[in-house]
Amino acid sequence: MTAFDIHPAAEQEMEAPELSGIDVRDLESLYHAQRDYPASLFQPHPVNGTGFIYIEQGEGEHRIDGGVYPYQAGSLIFVDEGQRHAFDPSDRPLGKMVTIPSSFFAECAFTIRHSNFVPFRLSLLCAPVLQLTPDQSASCKRLLSQIAAAKEDAGIDAIMVQLLFSALVHKLSNYSSHQRSVANDPCRQRFDEFLALLEEGYQQGREVKCYANQMALSYKQLNLLCKRCSGRTAKQLIDLRVNLAITRKLREEEGCIQAIADEFGFDDITNFVRYFKRHNQLTPSGYRAAYQGQRHHPDG
Repeated sequence: MTAFDIHPAAEQEMEAPELSGIDVRDLESLYHAQRDYPASLFQPHPVNGTGFIYIEQGEGEHRIDGGVYPYQAGSLIFVDEGQRHAFDPSDRPLGKMVTIPSSFFAECAFTIRHSNFVPFRLSLLCAPVLQLTPDQSASCKRLLSQIAAAKEDAGIDAIMVQLLFSALVHKLSNYSSHQRSVANDPCRQRFDEFLALLEEGYQQGREVKCYANQMALSYKQLNLLCKRCSGRTAKQLIDLRVNLAITRKLREEEGCIQAIADEFGFDDITNFVRYFKRHNQLTPSGYRAAYQGQRHHPDG
């Protein structure tokens, strides 16, 4: 099963991604699975969850939300929930497609306390294509193979998959940070400044104007900056960070939901429930119950 809907006509029939599942598939298997719909992979189709395409062989252009991004062997192409993407019809690259349900990041942030999953999730929005050196590409390929093998081994605990994925995330974050610093793009630096402010202040405020004031920007200027660097508005990025933190709290703590609402500045529990349900399609109590049920019955 993949979290990518590669045939728009069948969108309503796709299964929801597993709560904590990470999927690694050969691109060749996707081509084979879609042999009856040869055009569907090469037309814009929606992304459900976060993921990336690792190119082992091939050279072409990938389309994401109307943008065109060149790739070659060693490229990682990031796609995020809500975007639409399409493969190059003139190329059939070889490699892997990795899909990660949104809940997986929150779960890993709970299990691996010192990981950098949240900054990594946000950084995926900064630059859709990351070009790896041959050594970096080989290292990435080995980790992906280990993750895929661990997923197939029924005797391996889910935490092992999280640890392997954590190692991959740390590597990719380091590679991405290095490339951004080399670029020395003033807009990228300002966007990184916004992400740093967001990481420090997401619990105190969800208003775009608050962050814009700290950066001496107008509301419109901050939105334009975020759109240019990530394709998302400032509000969408703020909500992404807040939602990841709330889901972690619901998994980690047994306290009442009202206390979590208060901690994140919601003055009314009804507003908190409505906010959470808009982003997760479940109420906070329903989300916690689903997570606890899966943890107690992992094979169910």
